[in-house]
Amino acid sequence: MRTCQEYYGELREFRHWLHRHPELSMEEEETSCFLLEHLQKWGIPCRRTGKTGVIADIQVNPQWKTVAIRSEIDGLPIQEQTGCSFASVYPGKMHACGHDAITAVNLCLAKALWENRSALSCNVRFLFEPGEETGEGAAYMMAHGALKNPEVREILIFHFANQESRSMEIQKSITTAAIGGITISVRGKSSHWFQPKEGIDALYAASRLAVEIHRLNETLQTEYPFVLGFGQMSAGTAGNIVAGEAVLKGSLRAFAEQDFSYVWQQLENTIRQIEEETGADICLEMKKKIPPMINDAELVKRGAAIGRKLLQEKFSLGEKPFLVGDNAAFYMEQIPGMRVVFLAGKEDEKNYPVHNPGFDIEESSMEDALEFLYEMVTGEFA
Repeated sequence: MRTCQEYYGELREFRHWLHRHPELSMEEEETSCFLLEHLQKWGIPCRRTGKTGVIADIQVNPQWKTVAIRSEIDGLPIQEQTGCSFASVYPGKMHACGHDAITAVNLCLAKALWENRSALSCNVRFLFEPGEETGEGAAYMMAHGALKNPEVREILIFHFANQESRSMEIQKSITTAAIGGITISVRGKSSHWFQPKEGIDALYAASRLAVEIHRLNETLQTEYPFVLGFGQMSAGTAGNIVAGEAVLKGSLRAFAEQDFSYVWQQLENTIRQIEEETGADICLEMKKKIPPMINDAELVKRGAAIGRKLLQEKFSLGEKPFLVGDNAAFYMEQIPGMRVVFLAGKEDEKNYPVHNPGFDIEESSMEDALEFLYEMVTGEFA
């Protein structure tokens, strides 16, 4: 029986190939071919879901429960600036969120468990999910039977972050925020700037909104932290024309549904006030909403025991959730689940945050993830 350590070399090889070949959300055809090629070579039953997703199963005993382990396979529209020897070969595309490492761990874990399946005490399903960055992957996978035939009883989700050096954290309860994608459309009235009173300035109204949104972030009091953040604003057609239209795009992030609703209501109230002040018509739309993710207490108990065993003082059981979102929350509305974070900052080096062109991780953290997940589905902890 091979130990997890014997797979470390392959683990890095998988990550390097995936990092070199990033594909954007719902376009991951080369990635899914890579995954299927390896799974089929090893003899692991697997299938494609639609064009880009992949499901693989290790079913040892039909009487046992089935545990799913999810990995995201999509990259981001970012031009890489890491200087890595295995940097992206595709201009304007990069794995800048650790999905390459997550997928490499899941693929390597599939091989390790298949070759050591006598050690399993549950069945395992591997979900290689496309389109996580656009929030459509989980629903896509569930529509293709990700949690059925056999019925999946639990799901494990994991991520890599690099704000701290090699360590591991599990949140006791709430682990990610509810997120709603927001578009605010402002309609004014165009006119030439030599007749400004004939127009209604949509750019001004949008700017007032941006200022008031900043104020809401600074002054609103909610039970848990929230962020109302807008990163894009466009307006007008020419410098000598009063802007007739403007658009702002952003998101609302909150850990509790009551906080989410309260902030949303305050935003609506602010919009009505600015409409009255400026004469513009303002439309507020929520494009997508992802629920918060809440870790299952029993899974947290099991995970904490393994985390302490593997990383000792480098493991922590956290109470402060992350203002990030993950559409894996849709799985966890259906079945119990747990999200684990592996901290993978490089010591004595500058570390860049996720979604940054310089993002990278200390690869030894992938070994921690492999060992942890292996133990979660084998032996006394499964």
